[in-house]
Amino acid sequence: MRKISTVTLLFVCLCISSIAFAQTTTNSPYSKYGVGVIRPQSFSQNFAMGGTAIGLRSNLNINSKNPASYSDLIVTTIEFNFISNALWLDNGNQSQYKTNPYVASLALAFPVIQKTWGMSFGLMPVTSIGYDYTNSYTDENVGSVTEIKKGEGGLNKFYFGNGFNIKLDSTSNIAFGANANFYFGRSEFDSKTIFGNLSQGLNIWDLSESTTSDLSFDFGTQYQKNFSRYDSTSLAKETYVLTVGATVGLAKELNTKQNRIVRSFIGSADFGTIKDTILETNNNEQSIDMPLEYGVGFSFEKKNKWIIAFDYNIADWTTIASTNPLYSYNKVQSFAAGFQITPKYDDYVGSYFKRIAYRFGFRYSNSYFTIKDNQINEYGITFGTGLPLRRTGTSAPTLNLGIEYGKRGKVTDGLIQETFINFNVGIIINDKWFIKRKYN
Repeated sequence: MRKISTVTLLFVCLCISSIAFAQTTTNSPYSKYGVGVIRPQSFSQNFAMGGTAIGLRSNLNINSKNPASYSDLIVTTIEFNFISNALWLDNGNQSQYKTNPYVASLALAFPVIQKTWGMSFGLMPVTSIGYDYTNSYTDENVGSVTEIKKGEGGLNKFYFGNGFNIKLDSTSNIAFGANANFYFGRSEFDSKTIFGNLSQGLNIWDLSESTTSDLSFDFGTQYQKNFSRYDSTSLAKETYVLTVGATVGLAKELNTKQNRIVRSFIGSADFGTIKDTILETNNNEQSIDMPLEYGVGFSFEKKNKWIIAFDYNIADWTTIASTNPLYSYNKVQSFAAGFQITPKYDDYVGSYFKRIAYRFGFRYSNSYFTIKDNQINEYGITFGTGLPLRRTGTSAPTLNLGIEYGKRGKVTDGLIQETFINFNVGIIINDKWFIKRKYN
């Protein structure tokens, strides 16, 4: 019955995700630039630890950021990850408040050979577009102009990965992994330009729709070293683990087809009358370009007690030419640090609060674009808990809760500062699927 209920839950999550991944997952005005807002490729444990992942390795948690980590799995693990975003927008004169809930990831991972070969597959958003704004100004040639621009959509990915572990000696091992990523998504852009002072003039309506589908790959490796010592007070053996990791995501030219129609109209934006079709194209082949990404990270932990982790990532967007004169691309550098502590991981008869994992983190990065010579930076401070549900020797189902407070952008040259609070809920289920049982 337990396995049936788990399968049912997975099916429900898949149904929810199939709907959720077709919805808009951001309200950021910065999503109109480039490919949109880039989503972190992490799960609920990583979220609460500042997004650190490259050097993290767990036998009970999924970490698709570094596919080498799959090789440490000992049981089948399912994770459903949900985020609700609260966003405050401030341009110096007025502010707005918006909210947006979305499914952040759904994944399954399992050991083919315990702590030697693991597999994982899942769904998650990669980029998000969601803006709706009106801009009015006066042009010296035509007078008053009103621009109404809307956009929604983005990219998602379905990944399938393998990780392999090689034991070097009794205290160290090295692992390698790879993900095959199928990118897919649909985006719509609606732009209306209305000339207020031209009584006989024509307004412009530009409507386009883009559909993307393509394949790309990313790779990861991890080196792990174990250290042991005996505590002089408790006379118990203590194990410390150092893990060093690296990841590479290949540059992408994702195949995209665009349908576009440009029309002239008279009247208002809501009650206009179409006069003529200026341009119409169907299935115009384009590409969404994303650069080579690479990162390094490490973690150091006292087994079943605490973990400290650091990540550093680079994505050089300057290798991609911007087709829009309003912004240019940058070299992105991001830093993240995280800490987790569990007072008494295996204290099943003592206080429940001592078995909770408490997590803290910080992240900082610059954006991949510059607007009017202004660099758009972003930071986030995170906190979270891992609440154990019903733990056994090889199973640790967990409810992960996390919160992030951060800022993006600044109030300069007509730009907008975003203040955001992200609430994260992650459900992790472990079971011994695909592991052959022996009976006497």
